[in-house]
Amino acid sequence: MISKLSLSLTAALALSAAAPRVARADAVATSTDEARALAGNPHSVDYRNRPTGSRSPTNDEINATETGNPHSLDYRNRAIGGHSPTNDEINAAEAGNPEYGLKN
Repeated sequence: MISKLSLSLTAALALSAAAPRVARADAVATSTDEARALAGNPHSVDYRNRPTGSRSPTNDEINATETGNPHSLDYRNRAIGGHSPTNDEINAAEAGNPEYGLKN
């Protein structure tokens, strides 16, 4: 069974590797900043020179990032407020929403 820590780290690595440069897979770095960004790509020749964290995240840091994530193993144990919102609270949350109150 995969531990919660390794699952979270694997998910974070997969998301960070696939994030902003997917559309520019064949990009050529024209500046040092772009070269550093491309170094996050495992297929880049600069991958081994990428900046890495100086320490591993703690369990508390990992758990903090999992708060509210429906895919987290602890999601079913989350604290749920004991009160249902009133109509006034719902309306206050929708203040400024241009689509609120429109009827089709």
